[in-house]
Amino acid sequence: MKTAKPTIPAPLSTAKSPDFRNAAAAFERARQRARELAKQTNTYLVVQQDGQLVKLKVN
Repeated sequence: MKTAKPTIPAPLSTAKSPDFRNAAAAFERARQRARELAKQTNTYLVVQQDGQLVKLKVN
């Protein structure tokens, strides 16, 4: 059985769907809102770094 060559996906900005084209901006807004909420509530921001979950204190 032959294995398929991996393909490089096209940038989201070239997607036909407006939902996909706007996904990067939506993720950025969600990331910023999560940081703001963690700061306001004095809680940790949990992120994934190198495959591990890490708690970050937001100042």
